[in-house]
Amino acid sequence: MNEQTPQKKFYMHKIDNLLNVRKIVTIHYQALTKNYAAKEEWHDFWEIIYADKGDVSVWSDEKELCLRQGEICFISPNLPHYVQCGNSEPNIFIISFECRSESMRFFHGKKIAVPKTYMPLLQNIMSEALATFELPDFDPDLNRLQLKDHPNLGGEQMIKNSLELLLIYLLRKENDKNASQTFFISKISTSGELQDEIVRILRQNVYGRLRMRDLCDRLHYSQAKISVFFKEKTGASIYETYLRLKIDEAKKLIRKGVSFTETAEMLCFDSVSAFNKSFRKRTGMTPKQYRFSIDARPDSHRNKNKTP
Repeated sequence: MNEQTPQKKFYMHKIDNLLNVRKIVTIHYQALTKNYAAKEEWHDFWEIIYADKGDVSVWSDEKELCLRQGEICFISPNLPHYVQCGNSEPNIFIISFECRSESMRFFHGKKIAVPKTYMPLLQNIMSEALATFELPDFDPDLNRLQLKDHPNLGGEQMIKNSLELLLIYLLRKENDKNASQTFFISKISTSGELQDEIVRILRQNVYGRLRMRDLCDRLHYSQAKISVFFKEKTGASIYETYLRLKIDEAKKLIRKGVSFTETAEMLCFDSVSAFNKSFRKRTGMTPKQYRFSIDARPDSHRNKNKTP
């Protein structure tokens, strides 16, 4: 008999990605000098800072985080931050990247000691980056990566894979350490994207008066739904987030020497007193006190004494 054997039926298992690094923004390896203080910055993507040698202070949202050798910290998107060191000369490894996966929320504000078994992943990221991109010896103002004329074959993917593996291993490590606690990662793939989109719209309108109705019309959601969603995902209301973004922008203007009256007008506060009240509520100091604290920082004195 030549009866044909029926084809066996197979079922495809869809891979569930715990996290997905979508883009690499910058990669730095910096050997810092004594009393170094970087400029404060913020951006809408993640940043991780690893202390490869010595200790370094990471200032984030007016709070100091002491990062010791072998530790890594995570800077969430849109969070103002800068690094500073005292009499030591630490070396730090910085990777900034875009990842909108919900599981990244676990790393918000985290400082983790990296086990030695994970070090090859960090080393692989750096070696692949050196063979794939044109990396300057020291450029704190680096804002984009430039490919080499003949980059490593598959170098970009190797960086992405090594970074994702490092993050997954760190998630596992912290999950095992906190086994008594519930560690749940949402499967809603769009939740993080909607949250990020809301923040982007708020930031785009930081110099204006954005109404909830306009935000809802743009995103095609009702006010009730979008308000509840955002509060559940961030722990803050849209209005509070909008004000915090305005205050973050006010800090930049103050550092540039813009007067308090002009700052209040540019950011569309009803009055200078309303601006002062909002600023103090969210920073713990008045705009005048903030300007004084900036002037008192070591890096400020250095910049003032620098010849134009």
